[in-house]
Amino acid sequence: MAKPVKTIVLRVLAVVSFLIASIVMFLSNQTVQLLICSSYSNYFNFGRDRFFLVVYCIGWLYNGLVMTIPSGSQLWKTVIVLDVIVNILVGISLGVGWQTYSLIRQGNIYAGCAPLCGITPYFCSRIMGSLITSTIGFVVSFGLIMGTLHVCVDPFLLGDNS
Repeated sequence: MAKPVKTIVLRVLAVVSFLIASIVMFLSNQTVQLLICSSYSNYFNFGRDRFFLVVYCIGWLYNGLVMTIPSGSQLWKTVIVLDVIVNILVGISLGVGWQTYSLIRQGNIYAGCAPLCGITPYFCSRIMGSLITSTIGFVVSFGLIMGTLHVCVDPFLLGDNS
């Protein structure tokens, strides 16, 4: 029994989107020279944001490893559970990532956090690009889970429907 082509294409799309998101997030920084001092913006200036990079690396490594599993292996029984776990991690990091981007973009007067996107627009656009590509990877991974559940719940879908 061979792997379906659509599953391979979706896994490759998930790997590429998570890989691009992690690379862009790792390399996003900008230095701005102001009148009095210089400002250096890096995504890792925020203490919790290393978690995002680790989760996106787990996402692309996991999807890459799943593509190497042979078709008749017993490991496929655990793939759906691991897909759900990886998607939960990516979903949590996306929620916090979009909230962090909102804080970077708008600031929070009550917490004393000034908006950074007016000062460092290049940094903010790279973070936005990283969040968009990781959201695409999350949607693709969620589609893979739904497709796998659809096939697992109704085993008669594997036959010819003509």
